[in-house]
Amino acid sequence: MKKHLSVIYSTLFMFTTVCLNAQGHDPQILMTVGNQPVTLQEFRSMYYKNLSKDSIKSKKALDNYLALFTEFRLKVNAAMDARLDTTPSFKQEMNEYRQKLAEPYMRDQTVEDQLVKEAFDRMQTDIKTSHILIKVAPDAAPADTLAAYNKIVKIREDILKKQITFEDAAKKNSQDDRSAQHGGDIGYITSLETYYPFENALYNTKVGEVSMPVRTPFGYHLIKVIDRKPDAGEVYVAHIMLRTPQKMTATDSLNIKAKIDSIYGLIKKGQDFSDLAKKFSQDPSSAKKGGTLFWFGVGRMPMPFEQASFGLQNNGDISAPVRTPYGWHIIKLLGKKGPATFNDSVKEALSAKVLKDSRSELAVDALVKEVKQKYEFKEDVKAKDEFYKVVDESFYSNKWTVDKAKDLNKTLFTIGGVTVTQQDFALFLSHNQLTGTDKGGEYAVNKVYPKFVKEQVLKFKNSKLEMEYEPFAEMLSEYRDGILLFDITDKMVWTKALKDTTGLKAYHEAHKNDYMYGERAEATIFTCADEKVAKEAKKLIKEGKSDKDVLAVLNEKDKDAASYQSNNYEKKENAMVDANWKKGISDNQPVNGKVVFVNVKQILPPGPKKLDDVRGMVTTDYQNYLMAQWLTELKAKYPVTVNQQALSQVMPQ
Repeated sequence: MKKHLSVIYSTLFMFTTVCLNAQGHDPQILMTVGNQPVTLQEFRSMYYKNLSKDSIKSKKALDNYLALFTEFRLKVNAAMDARLDTTPSFKQEMNEYRQKLAEPYMRDQTVEDQLVKEAFDRMQTDIKTSHILIKVAPDAAPADTLAAYNKIVKIREDILKKQITFEDAAKKNSQDDRSAQHGGDIGYITSLETYYPFENALYNTKVGEVSMPVRTPFGYHLIKVIDRKPDAGEVYVAHIMLRTPQKMTATDSLNIKAKIDSIYGLIKKGQDFSDLAKKFSQDPSSAKKGGTLFWFGVGRMPMPFEQASFGLQNNGDISAPVRTPYGWHIIKLLGKKGPATFNDSVKEALSAKVLKDSRSELAVDALVKEVKQKYEFKEDVKAKDEFYKVVDESFYSNKWTVDKAKDLNKTLFTIGGVTVTQQDFALFLSHNQLTGTDKGGEYAVNKVYPKFVKEQVLKFKNSKLEMEYEPFAEMLSEYRDGILLFDITDKMVWTKALKDTTGLKAYHEAHKNDYMYGERAEATIFTCADEKVAKEAKKLIKEGKSDKDVLAVLNEKDKDAASYQSNNYEKKENAMVDANWKKGISDNQPVNGKVVFVNVKQILPPGPKKLDDVRGMVTTDYQNYLMAQWLTELKAKYPVTVNQQALSQVMPQ
């Protein structure tokens, strides 16, 4: 997005306004620019937003801001007349900004705040848990889903009847290969580290109890809570790691263990941990930083690593070698901090995490429900059911077309006077087809239809944002005007000044006395290897040799005998030239083991600078000239009137 409004306003170079007493005008209209009215509320809102609390009480500040605001409105009027709001780039930028601006309004804020607070409260407790997983895909056929559910229910019944322990049931049945071999143990976890349904079951199950089956994208889970403890906070550690490949011989394993023990021995003898990490650690990303990792809490690292890290008490403490599924580690504690408090920064960080989590859909669903109720959502379920027959096996191979529903032309539902038809749904179906085994039309329609309804309700809500939320409408309007201001100013001033070379040259010619050189010395500074070379150089200069020819003679036998620097120097540009500000050859001066002298060829009188020498300054001045000229034209084209009575109401009483 091009510019923030504060940047756009700063591009207003000058301020002038035509203020006429507007007796008899609508007291809610502060001013008109051309035929465009500006309300008192609009002006006051921007005035209070852009000035400090102290400044808004100043009559001078008000007058200055009114002048700037008037120029702003004049330029926006010109942009509208130039139809800059119809260009594809403008429409795209406005659409992108509106989408971004709309995001917070497309969720139920109360529900979102509750989810954030819930996550924080749960994070105060770490829960040690085990689970059993029976896999089933999210889009599995109903029969497969039921089979998985029945299997996990049977496992739970066997556990509750004490026919088998949870740990043995996990080893025997769980399809989470990593935890199954440990009896389902996945260590301590906390909020926002697993799927929300799993988390809900975890925090609602007592120590020693087994949850009811819980569905996640992986399948069905049974959860057993082993222990609960207060949040341990976070630790900051460095580590030295030696990898243990999955396929290694017993000899390889012993060699790796011997090497990690050897490194640990070096540390105990006082060698620097960071240096050893850089030299030996096989974790490339941390090794180059001396083994340093990042702050982490429970559930982020393999259990043995986590336990060893939190077991260290004081900064600088170092663990004995620790084995994880990835290798051997030596861990050094760099920092430790307790649980966070629920302040604004923590809330903001948790909000960002919640929005990335599946639970954020609860806030969206709550908004959808609210919009349905407010705008009297009415649905014809039978019209939806008619799709069961027209959605066939082609829907599961991405070959289904809208033509198959060409005879369906009923209303599916209405909301706030907006009608959504079967053809609308048919188009949505064509863009949201399923893959895999044919599960029938009823399954497909019932799978896709709720998403369609949700999308349409949110679309309707989005269309109402300007009407329902005044701050949203104001920000959108300000951004729109800001883009127009930038685009029209760029067109009429900035880019025009850069491209209009003829106009730039003419402006420079007309104002060349504004860009003058002071008195200058046309001089050459010679740097010679020694006095002998300097003497020879001066002799050649007096003979009328050019600087280039002098250098050629001096460097004929020794390429480093001499060098020179030639320029037209203004005063204070070079100290040696300043000290010899007259025509002729100066005395020799020793500089850094060399011999230096100046040959001043002539003193040049003051004169205008060439355009190429001052192009940047001239371009800026030319832009200012174009701006002033343009504003004069705008004021003539769009007469400005100000309602002084309304203006007097702007400042706080």
